[in-house]
Amino acid sequence: MSAPVALAIHGGAGPIRNADQSRETAHMEALVKGGRAMLDQGASALDTAVAMVQGMEEAGYYIAGKGAAPNRDGDYELDAAVMDGASRRAGAVCALQGFASPVAAARAVMEQTPHVLLAGAGAAKFCAAAGLERVTDPAHYYTPAATSMAASEALAHGTVGCVALDAQGRLCAATSTGGVLNKMPGRVGD
Repeated sequence: MSAPVALAIHGGAGPIRNADQSRETAHMEALVKGGRAMLDQGASALDTAVAMVQGMEEAGYYIAGKGAAPNRDGDYELDAAVMDGASRRAGAVCALQGFASPVAAARAVMEQTPHVLLAGAGAAKFCAAAGLERVTDPAHYYTPAATSMAASEALAHGTVGCVALDAQGRLCAATSTGGVLNKMPGRVGD
């Protein structure tokens, strides 16, 4: 007999003041529906949590992945982490530049290295060797919606995340952030 499944996602942190979030809400509702279907069909908590966060990274609606905020030098440094309760392992990247999915990079760190955290140029070198999708044009990260949110102090906390519990009782969490607009180069996010 399988255990009940559970799924929770968030598309940002911090106060929301008089902002129309209908597009983000609809996107998150669609993600949750898809994630719930994954879990109901037997997907692992790890696969589901990573897929949900990747969906938010790819959307361009959040300050994570596509939609990240540039630092003071105009560079995009992204951070992400994955925690797997079943194996009690974790993986993370910080100040990662030039890759499409920081959460996929964090998962690769967890699954393919003995380490928990890789940063900056070392993280990028590892991601290249692991064959992760590169971003060669920094404009990939720019989206008007996320840039507008990042510029608003009230909406500038764009960390996204997911917690999933699968039918085998395994728990996993994943998170990703594109940082704070005009942050000091090298600043690691939430």
